[in-house]
Order: sequence, then structure tokens, then C-alpha cells
Amino acid sequence: MTAAAPPPVPVLIVDDNASKRLALKSVLLPLGYHIVEADSGLDALRCVMAQDFAVILLDVCMPLMDGFEAAALIRQRWQSEMTPIIFITARSSDEIAQANRYSEGAVDFLFAPVPPADLRAKVSVFANLFIKAELLAAQAREVQASVDQLRLLTDAAPIGIFQTDDQNRYVYTNPRWTEITGVSADKAVGRRWDTILDAAQRNGYTNELGEPAELCHRFELEHPSAGARIVLVTSRPIPDSEGATAGWVGTLADVTAEAGAEAAMSQARDAALSATARQKAFTSSASHELRTPTTSIVGFVEAVLESTTLSAEDRGFLEIVERNAHRLSQLIDDLLVLGQVEIGAAMMHLEATALRPLVERVMSTFPVDPEQADVTLIAEDGHDLTSALVDPLRLEQALINIVSNAIKFTPKGGVVKISVLKDAETVQVSVADTGMGIEPTELDRIFDRFYRSTTTLDAAVKGTGLGLAIAKKMVEAQNGQLGVTSTVGQGSTFTITFPLAPAALQVA
Repeated sequence: MTAAAPPPVPVLIVDDNASKRLALKSVLLPLGYHIVEADSGLDALRCVMAQDFAVILLDVCMPLMDGFEAAALIRQRWQSEMTPIIFITARSSDEIAQANRYSEGAVDFLFAPVPPADLRAKVSVFANLFIKAELLAAQAREVQASVDQLRLLTDAAPIGIFQTDDQNRYVYTNPRWTEITGVSADKAVGRRWDTILDAAQRNGYTNELGEPAELCHRFELEHPSAGARIVLVTSRPIPDSEGATAGWVGTLADVTAEAGAEAAMSQARDAALSATARQKAFTSSASHELRTPTTSIVGFVEAVLESTTLSAEDRGFLEIVERNAHRLSQLIDDLLVLGQVEIGAAMMHLEATALRPLVERVMSTFPVDPEQADVTLIAEDGHDLTSALVDPLRLEQALINIVSNAIKFTPKGGVVKISVLKDAETVQVSVADTGMGIEPTELDRIFDRFYRSTTTLDAAVKGTGLGLAIAKKMVEAQNGQLGVTSTVGQGSTFTITFPLAPAALQVA
């Protein structure tokens, strides 16, 4: 797109003789100006009232109102006070000079007959000045429009805005600044920026706004009617043409509500951490206190069961006590392990660990039992020594929990498989079973501590519900992930994913 061409320059020719007007117009037409004609001084005044002209060519001798009288009236209108007027006359130059007619508002005199070249040259000078003046006026209007727009934006801004001079005295504040501080704009102008602060804060930060770097700091100020407010002040210097500082511009935000929310959140966080610490301490202490008598009960029951003098009924009762004592002991052990895992990554010792041997150790924990599901090992990638950065002891415990859970929920004759897979960046160990599966609505909660799914409850499967929760925390503490997919009636697959150990740490 190209810029629109400026409108033709308007030139006014005033003469009561139509032939003279035509002659002057013919000389100027090649320049492309917009020529307006007036046949009297009164007609010239009407033209001047209608528009501005780059130059006026004014005849001196006209009936009723001569050129000098018309020029004097034109000069009384402020819009045309500076419009160039060239008098055209048939009088001699001596007569004009003696009358000192330049005082009547003329910028030049042309004496008939007028040389065409001289006329075009003189009119062109003023036409060019008119074009430049119009351009400057247009730029000034654009600047003023931008200033007005900026003022509208700052007046409507939801944050306080201010400007100071090189002595840190306010030269502008917007309405929101007044709302926050309670100081009107007229009272702020001329005062130092820190007068809104108390003496103690001024002593600490009076010079900081004057530093070249940007200021960003919270202050407390006293609003005349709203009381104490917490405000955030930011400012940056305004450089002048010589690289010095001409002043500062900044913002003022009321962050009282945010400060209160931060304090409340901090208190809530501290309370939560304290409650969690007390909970962990209680769980650990209670578990240790319970383990001793439980172990004693199990030991004495086993000793009594070894006796051959028990009746069948008594032996049956004691076996029930033994099973429940073992179940209670397992619950206590799970609580202890869960309390330790809560410590997180601090208790983990990561090292490059070959996964297949680790899986084989897990398998040896579950000997084949015709009363339980079969457990088989599949190394689908064929890499016996695929290794990951893990804590082998904690990963082994996590896998034992997952496999135990799979066996528990897989009916007789089913299969539980452990598979080791890898890609370019990760290694996965999956435990798949052909058990009862998990409802889709319960997948997100299956790793919650003490949670028991409805299918588990329906099947009357025993357990604390801590095994999977412990496994997940152990895996995550080693920078791994534990997920599950399941189909009701077909089985579930639990997958542990770890970063692959770097090549330099791969087990040879």
C-alpha cells in the first residue's frame, strides 16, 4: 500500500477584475494548486471563513473595500492571522514604499505586469511551507491522540501509576494511585515519592528509588480511611538525551489481600507439616509398641501348638489365634515400612542394577504351589542384564508386594507373569495376572493406603490394603513410575517404569 497523496494546496486570488484573476490563475495552474477566486474584499472574507489558504494574492485597488482593509480584517481572525498575503498592484513601488504598507499585513508586493516566473516562485515558497505546516499539524494531532489514549488507559488502569522528576518529586499520579494511598493528585504533585511512607521506611528506602536499577519492594502505608495497607512499588529510571536520569516511572499495587493469603497458606502449611510429622511419629511408635506383644503371642501359640496333648477342638482354636496373630503382625510390619517410605528419596541408594537377576530373586520368594496361581518369568527383550538406576533392595520389596497382590487376587489355575522390557530411554517391569480385575472407577484409588476395591471385598480376600501403596511410594522415591491397567474378569497389569541406566553404568 502507498500513502495517500496530500490534497492540492489552496491558493486564494482576490481581484475585482475577472481578466486579471484569469491571468493569475493561468500562471499557477501548472503547479497543481487548488485555486479559489474572490471578486471583492467581502467575498475574500467569506472564503477565508470557509477554509485555510497557503497564500492569498490580494489586489490593492478594489471598490467598497480595498486590499489593505480586507487584509486587516483577515488578520483579525486567529486562524488566518499568519496566512501569507501578497499584494498585487499597478501602483508604483515608490507609492507603496512611502505608504509603508507592509504594516497592513503584506509579506510581499508584486507590481503589474507580474512576471509569471516570479509569481510561481513566490507562491511555491509559501505553498511548500503550507505543506510542511500541515504535516506537522497532522503529526501533532497524532501525538495528541496518543497522549489522550494513554491518559485514558492510565486513568482506567486497575493499578496505581506514577511519574517523578529527577528530584523524585511526583509529576503525575493516576486515579488508582489516589485510591490506594488516599492522597489526591493535586496534593501529590511536587511531593517526594516516599512521603506516602512512614519515617522508618523512608530511612531505609529513600535513596533506593534514585538508583539506576529498577526498584521492586513491598511497603506498608497508612490509608487515611482504610487503615494499614501492604503495597508493592516498582519503578525504573527515565533516561534523558545525555544518559542521565530525567525521572522515574512506576506502579503501585495494593497486595494486602495477597499478603494475608500468603500468611494464611504459610500457617496452614506449617500446621499440615507438623500434623504429618506427629502422625508419622505416632505410627512408628505405635507399630514398635505393638510388635513386641504380637511377636510374643505368636511365639507362645506356636510353642503350645507343638504340644501333642491338645484336643482337636483346642488345636483348632489355637490355629485361629495363630493365623490372626500373623495377620496382625503383617499389618504392623506394613505400617512400619510405610512410615519409612514416607521419608522419600533420602532413604534410597540408587545404583545400576541388572533387573533379570533381581526378578529371579523375587520369583524365589513365591515357590510354585498347586493351591495358588502359577508364576512364570518372561524376558521378552532377550537382554538378561538390562539395568536401571534403582535401589535394588527397595525395588525388590516393591515387586514382592505387587506379585503377592497379583497371586492373592488370581484364582487357582491362573497365571502371573513378570516381564522385563526396554526402549531407548526407559526399562519396564510388568506384573500381569489373570485374576478378577479392577473396576475402571477404582483404578485411580487402587494405590491409596488401606483402600480395598469392591471386587476384593466381594471375594473376601484378606489383607491390609497397604501393599500397593507401599510399592508405589518406593518406586516414586527412586524416580520411577507405577501404573496399572485392568479389565474386570480378565486380569490386571502393573507396570514399573525407570530411566535406563547410562551406557557407562550398564552391568557387564
